[in-house]
Amino acid sequence: LTLDKFLNEYEKKNIPVVVSKATTSWPAVQKWNKDYLISETRGVTFRATSGAAPLPAQFTMESYASYCDSATEEAPLYLFDRTFSNTCPQLLRDFEDHLRRTCPFFDDNAIHGHDLFSLLGKGRRPDHRWIIIGPKRSGSSFHIDPNATHAWNAPIRGRKRWIFYPPGVNPPGVYPSPSGDDVIMPISLGEWFLTHWNDHVKQRSHPDPSKRPLECTVHPGEILFVPHGWWHCVLNLDDGMSIALTQNYVSASNLPDVLRFLKTKPQQISGCRDRPEAIQPDALFDQFTQQLEGKRPALLKEAQQIAEGGFGCSAWKDDDDDDDDGGGDENKNKLKTKTSILDRAKITKENDDSRGTFSFSFL
Repeated sequence: LTLDKFLNEYEKKNIPVVVSKATTSWPAVQKWNKDYLISETRGVTFRATSGAAPLPAQFTMESYASYCDSATEEAPLYLFDRTFSNTCPQLLRDFEDHLRRTCPFFDDNAIHGHDLFSLLGKGRRPDHRWIIIGPKRSGSSFHIDPNATHAWNAPIRGRKRWIFYPPGVNPPGVYPSPSGDDVIMPISLGEWFLTHWNDHVKQRSHPDPSKRPLECTVHPGEILFVPHGWWHCVLNLDDGMSIALTQNYVSASNLPDVLRFLKTKPQQISGCRDRPEAIQPDALFDQFTQQLEGKRPALLKEAQQIAEGGFGCSAWKDDDDDDDDGGGDENKNKLKTKTSILDRAKITKENDDSRGTFSFSFL
């Protein structure tokens, strides 16, 4: 897949794509297994959690590997660590330079403007890189990636099943508030599959193809582009430790939406609030535009002109936009008069064909 084809056919059109044989030469793909990770992470602890866990847990890699071998719960603890590149630098060396060579469209220094948040400086930018490890049945519940960013995800060990819903199309059982500040959904992936699978199957045949979900299974050796604004969930399919790498980024293609998001939805900005050295949400828009003005002025000017016209991706709405959730005018009026997101979910549920039990969790 060439740089031009990726940019023009997928990133600019905001369409997911799996790139085959993109990571087979990475040392990470060739070397990372349980013993190697234990050896390279001695003395380091990692954070793991799940939707059903009241508090996160801290593990060494050895203890977490042992947990993965015996985990039987419906919602296993999922290791999702943002600091590994600092605490375990050899793991970063096992893929960083190779990513630039095998996937030039994900090169931080690419001329098209990949990873523009890097202009803010290391440590000051929002979180963007994670190692992700989990046992079979673990994974990520439905979410839209933070701060209007794109992402890539590369399985290193184990297959991952992905389900995508297009921007502006809520997955069954997922109820965001009008502003997007809050979301109600089933507590675990397993509960979503049990309760809402039939609704999902129906959505596959929606008369409007643009509202149909997409699904794929991604294998080690492949890399997946996750466009901004798409709802997605991920399920680990294989026994033992499934290992993956992921990075979120801002490029020329999503810069207009990122600028509008930072300016109009600072309450939703994430990846910086718990790090004093990071630029905080109320200053992120101004400091990002200052860096762009100094280093990429032409790109900033074009993006600002586009952003002034509103969000290009229908995942987000301006606060004064009319509510356009489904259910007809009567349902819209009912939704507008409710202040509780729980009430909102119940009203929307009245128009849902599903009759399964529903659980709620505030994110």
